[in-house]
Amino acid sequence: MNKIEAKVSSIEASEAIHVVTFSAKNEELTMMALELPKTVQKGAEVVLGIKPSFVLIAKEKSKDISLTNQIDATIVQLDIGRLLVTVKLESDIGIFESLITKKSSDMMNLSEGQNVVVMMKASEISIIEVRDGV
Repeated sequence: MNKIEAKVSSIEASEAIHVVTFSAKNEELTMMALELPKTVQKGAEVVLGIKPSFVLIAKEKSKDISLTNQIDATIVQLDIGRLLVTVKLESDIGIFESLITKKSSDMMNLSEGQNVVVMMKASEISIIEVRDGV
């Protein structure tokens, strides 16, 4: 599980849906959730989680895609298996792992030291710990 330390910047709600915006160093992340613990309020310090299989990799940022969570990163390690590749990525907000198919890695011609963009759907990010409820 990838972990990101962040602070709640804003919470918007409509019926049972919440859209929460976080600041993580100089990056902004958005999460979509059905329910939120009462301790998740503006200003709360949290740890976000996202599974490696939900971390996407692109060669550049795009405004023509429905993913708002796009973070610049560098590939620091590739563990290449027969079917899958684990990609270790370093960004300003931490280290990420992405699990992709070997076919995707080959198609993108990924290599260590390459600059890429980490992308995460808002619906795949979750709060795994509230450190400082306000």
